Amino acid sequence: MVRLRRLGVSLLKNGLLVLALTASAGLSTVATMRMVLSTREVTVPSLLGQRIGEATTVLRQADLLIKVEGQRHDPRAPRGHIAAQEPRPGATLKENRSVRVWLSLGPERLEVPALEGQSLRGARLMLNQAQIPLSRVAEVGSLAPEGTVLLQRPRAGETGTLADGVSLLVSRGPERLVYLMPDLIGRNGPQVLDSLEQAGWKPEVRQRSYPGVAPGIVLRQQPPAGHPIDRRQPIALEINTP
Repeated sequence: MVRLRRLGVSLLKNGLLVLALTASAGLSTVATMRMVLSTREVTVPSLLGQRIGEATTVLRQADLLIKVEGQRHDPRAPRGHIAAQEPRPGATLKENRSVRVWLSLGPERLEVPALEGQSLRGARLMLNQAQIPLSRVAEVGSLAPEGTVLLQRPRAGETGTLADGVSLLVSRGPERLVYLMPDLIGRNGPQVLDSLEQAGWKPEVRQRSYPGVAPGIVLRQQPPAGHPIDRRQPIALEINTP
């Protein structure tokens, strides 16, 4: 009988202990929920372009913290100023949370690659790899193959931010060169033919007998003197025969 009474007392005590622990846990959960619900959300201010000291003050006023994540090159932000932030300006964040920022190393100084003699396609690839914009391409007739870079500005090896990019002068090829037809009438035919062939033309020659004119003299020409021509345009000559 005594044992039963002691067992009942023990069970009663253990039950009260469990009840007390359950009540304590419930109160703790309620308190935690109240703290979570009572934590307010604030709007993240813009820190871009500010120094760390300025940004820290701004965030403290908004009940937020700051965390520097690293540095990066940025042409828009001076060296030592904030170039990027997360969350972005205008987003909401619970108070006492951190805003992550990245500091600017300033504009990256780039070196211009050697592009002269390269094809235009090759020059574009080299500029893309160097992260330098191609600002302008001009073409001019040249003996160099079509699409060859003849001149670049800035020159190879120059360094800077290169925000304005690189300008290129590119060959249109020798067939696009324009010349003025010289006056060949009355000149020695064999010498004229030799000069034209050295310049890349193969003129069409017709023989004609004209009294009173020395043999081998150019009598007529087509195109006429002063006419613009290129290498695709044929040249015809009439040369006096004995």
